[in-house]
This record gives sequence, C-alpha cells and structure tokens, in this order.
Amino acid sequence: MNSKYFVVIAAVFILSACTTGKLFYMNEAGNRTLGCEVEFVGMPSVDKFAVEYALSHCAKHAVEAGHRLEQEQKYLLELDTTIPPAPCGKAWDHELAEGEFDSGNLSKKEYGYIVAHIDMGLAVVNDCSPNI
Repeated sequence: MNSKYFVVIAAVFILSACTTGKLFYMNEAGNRTLGCEVEFVGMPSVDKFAVEYALSHCAKHAVEAGHRLEQEQKYLLELDTTIPPAPCGKAWDHELAEGEFDSGNLSKKEYGYIVAHIDMGLAVVNDCSPNI
C-alpha cells in the first residue's frame, strides 16, 4: 500500500515540473493552425523562459512565412531573445549553461533562453575572432 502512495506522489511531482506552451496562427486560408508545441521539464522557474524563447522563435518564423498570429500571442514578436555569447572557443551546452547559472553568471531568464537555444539545435561555437 505504501508503494502506491509513493508512485502517486512521484507522478504528481514529475507532472508538476513540466512547463508547456503552444503557438497558433492563422494560415493563408484563414484556418487556425498549431504552429509549435513545446515542453520543458526540470525547473519550472527557468522552464517558463525556455518555453517563451521557443514560442517567440516559432512566432517570428511563422510571421516571416506570411502567417498571422492570434492577438494574444503577438507579444512573442516583441521579445528580446538575445542570449549572452558562450565563452570563447565553446558552444553553449547544458553542462556549461548549468555551471554558469549555478555560479550566478546567468539570470533565470538567460538560463532558460539558453536551454531552449541548445535544445533547438541553435548553439554554435563562439570563435571570438576579431574582425579584421
């Protein structure tokens, strides 16, 4: 009987640590279309920013493709999703981002944005070469 309670408590905890979001737009025919659906699991206070970053990225691409966003999601177009550059010679990865966050070098928002950036496959090596 105790193991049943443990399983239920564990399931509630795991499900409560999931942050999700969806982006809908109107296509050329005027139909409401699901453009993106994202989910981040870990730290809800950081994951909400990862969801925001991913949905903003999706919204910007949808508008570039000629779609119209729903009114309540237009704010995603105005978000500054700039992230700090990775240290010279490195690309953001989860270990590096977590270390920088734990050291106090990244805010929750920056960390969440970087997590989404990594998960979306956008991280590249920062070569820090001077432009000559």
